[in-house]
Amino acid sequence: MQIFDLVPSRYYALAGAVVVTLFALFGALFDWRWLFLAGAAGLVSTVGVYDLLQRRHAILRNYPILAHFRFLFETIRPEIRQYLLEGDHEAVPFSRAQRSLVYQRAMNVEDRQPFGTGKDVYLAGYEWINHSLRPVHIENSDFRVMVGG
Repeated sequence: MQIFDLVPSRYYALAGAVVVTLFALFGALFDWRWLFLAGAAGLVSTVGVYDLLQRRHAILRNYPILAHFRFLFETIRPEIRQYLLEGDHEAVPFSRAQRSLVYQRAMNVEDRQPFGTGKDVYLAGYEWINHSLRPVHIENSDFRVMVGG
């Protein structure tokens, strides 16, 4: 039995933070400067234990400490996409905008989007209806169309 068999791999970050905290506390017995490392690792360990015990987010509970990196990368995702990857409407089978809408509705967050569009309306094939600034008078008001014989 190896040491890595004692802890599931998703808890490695939490276990590592706890081990570093204990190691730094032991080092602080001989030199007070180890207290800085012990404090930082203790803070990370405390966040990990809180993540493990909370019940609001399954991702935090299942991946304590590491899930915060996911949330960080999700926060800076638009900037990464803007400069390095594709746009919001290019993904397959669902675009990022569609997935974001589903996530917002699943978490009971306001899912309305501001008025306007994020799509390029000048691309070929994009259709819309405009109001006329100078309406034209139509002579024949009978809009019925005969279909068939």
